[in-house]
Amino acid sequence: MISDVEQELLGLTARIEDARARAAFLYGDMIEGESDDNARDAAILADAERVLVRGDRRIEEIHHNLSFLVDLRRRMTAETDRLRAYEAEGE
Repeated sequence: MISDVEQELLGLTARIEDARARAAFLYGDMIEGESDDNARDAAILADAERVLVRGDRRIEEIHHNLSFLVDLRRRMTAETDRLRAYEAEGE
């Protein structure tokens, strides 16, 4: 489960960085006047910004979830070890 969340985080982070780079190039082209359709490019850039904001929020959620899962695993492992030691003492 934790490895699945880590993989999702890695994949999403890579996609967000790729989208950020493409948006930066598009913005640079708009500034340099290398675009023939400024309205279309502005719409694409606005859409990319919305996607990037959602992606960043999702990354924050994944980090939060991952922290929770890691802490839960740590606590369960500690409690399992405690119960095994208790059981071993009773034998």
